[in-house]
Amino acid sequence: MKQLKTIFTLLLASALLWACSDDNDEPGKTDAAGAYAKFMRSEMSVGGAEGTAEAVVDWKGCTWEITLGEGGIVSAVTPASGGDAGGAQQFTTVTLTCNANPSLDARTQTITLTGPNGATSELTVTQEGSGGIALTVDPTVKYQPVTGFGGMYAVSIWGTPAISADEMNLMYSPDGLGYSILRLMIYADESRWADDVAGAKIAQSHGATVFACPWNIPAEWADKAGDTDHLKPEHYADYADHLIRYVDFMKENGVDIYAVSVQNEPDMDFTAWTPQEVTDFLKQEGARIRETGVKLMSPEACGYQPEYTDAVLNDAAAFAQTDIVAGHLYQGFTDLSSGYVKDRHDYVCGLYPRLGGKTWWMTEHLFNDGEKEEDPSLWQFWNWDYNFSHLAKEIHMCMEGYCSAYVYWYLKRFYGMIGDNDDRCKEEEGEVSKNGYILAHYAQYATGTTRIAVTSASDNIEATAYLDEATGDITIVLLNQSDRTLDVVIPMTGVGGASAVETNETKNMEPTGTTVTGESVSLPVSGKSIASVKLTINN
Repeated sequence: MKQLKTIFTLLLASALLWACSDDNDEPGKTDAAGAYAKFMRSEMSVGGAEGTAEAVVDWKGCTWEITLGEGGIVSAVTPASGGDAGGAQQFTTVTLTCNANPSLDARTQTITLTGPNGATSELTVTQEGSGGIALTVDPTVKYQPVTGFGGMYAVSIWGTPAISADEMNLMYSPDGLGYSILRLMIYADESRWADDVAGAKIAQSHGATVFACPWNIPAEWADKAGDTDHLKPEHYADYADHLIRYVDFMKENGVDIYAVSVQNEPDMDFTAWTPQEVTDFLKQEGARIRETGVKLMSPEACGYQPEYTDAVLNDAAAFAQTDIVAGHLYQGFTDLSSGYVKDRHDYVCGLYPRLGGKTWWMTEHLFNDGEKEEDPSLWQFWNWDYNFSHLAKEIHMCMEGYCSAYVYWYLKRFYGMIGDNDDRCKEEEGEVSKNGYILAHYAQYATGTTRIAVTSASDNIEATAYLDEATGDITIVLLNQSDRTLDVVIPMTGVGGASAVETNETKNMEPTGTTVTGESVSLPVSGKSIASVKLTINN
């Protein structure tokens, strides 16, 4: 135990010492003579085991004293007092003696530093449960069905990097990444439709759902909305025939198209549609398209623009012809500190209760910050922390927000799922990227399931859970947002077996050990990592 205490002290000392620039001034901390005393930070966290940690007191020209509040974490502080009424500014390190936390639940304790004229500074200590962070799963509370995860195929008319048969098998095979959705472009030039057949057949052979979206319309049906093509209303029937021919062509060539979109990003610079035109087309031609057996998606606006999405949802006749409410997240989704982004996030996550049993899909987004910089150190898509905090976090938040499908932009690109031949690509061509593994965690562990309730005892562990309705098995995808390894405990009886894989900066879906008892499953999850767990439930 003495050796363990020493190791714990050294680890926390290296992790929790604070820089002098970490100022925490508040009104009233300094008296008229300039004397003050304060903690360098207002919050810190410690592990669940018995040990010590360190805090720093910044003081000048005064004496000070530390008192312990209730909470049971910190049993002693050394020194508990200090300072000098005539002293210059100094920084005093104090040692906190911490008790072990015997429960699974995190707990907090506030200690108070009292300085000149009774001014106070508080430090809140948070301690994880020593028995592990509890993830409580409730399979009786069910949310949305999950169709799957995937990305966009190569666009032949744009000359994007071609995807070979071996690369498609790598991404879509159950022995590979296990992706379960493929998105195609419906080319305006019908003679190019054959370009995508071979790749689509490979994805479909592995059980993937294939859907398609049009960008541009045949020129003879267009007029201009500024510099953008616009479909003349008198050609709505012609356009519907165009989509129907695409579905029929692909079927004749061995590809069953699951769904087609009315228009990719009708609010952008491809083919312009007003919200009213989208609803008019749905009401006029939607039933005829859906008679082919294909599902119809709309409005697929950039950023899930409410003026487009609400137009469809609020028009009963148009919504009746919409099987999937689709859209993109280019206006932001994860940074809830931004009022604009939070409003957009809340709007998108609030769609599901309005859909009456239908689903919403996120059908395009990408993360390529820094791509135009010449300095490779500024290519953020090379960094694991960026991949983890962007793609992994966004998929997690989408799943929490009742999303049924998450579809990235290009599968093969320097910021995609596998590397291409671009100079900015970190991976060799065809090699799986970190984004590729992140998407695979969800594709392999959530496709074809129903999301169910899960609650984490710590903000450091975020999780979504899924039920296989056919087998009763449960899967969990979790993110460890902390910088250290945390033990996760899943209280559950009737578990016949468990397995888990983990991806972090140095690992790629590597197996991690699990322990199954009669009452729980536990596993260690390394810092800044995504892990997926499968629980086989005894029937």
